[in-house]
Amino acid sequence: MSDLSNVSIDGVHQTWKQLYEREHQEVVRLQGFARMLNDLDRNTSGRHEGDVDGYDPTGVSQGNPHLSTGMVIGYSIAGWRRPYVVPEARLRGDLEAWIRTSDEPGDAA
Repeated sequence: MSDLSNVSIDGVHQTWKQLYEREHQEVVRLQGFARMLNDLDRNTSGRHEGDVDGYDPTGVSQGNPHLSTGMVIGYSIAGWRRPYVVPEARLRGDLEAWIRTSDEPGDAA
């Protein structure tokens, strides 16, 4: 076999197929986290904020009552200077919208 049939990463020798399978498993694992994060704003009927919801008296989902727009849900390694904040419903698919920088309004400076 040629040298192209194997690859060494951090001293571990493996075939390209083994490398692909390992990396594919990691992608699948990370996709699970993405699905979970995407579901955080769902209500108990499984509807995102603003979705049609036959169980809501208004007919429109209000989203997760425990996760409202503007709520701080955690902090990056930078602490209070980079909190994770629930953005408006229309921006929740944008990772950057969840990160408030210290120069934005509403931050303790």
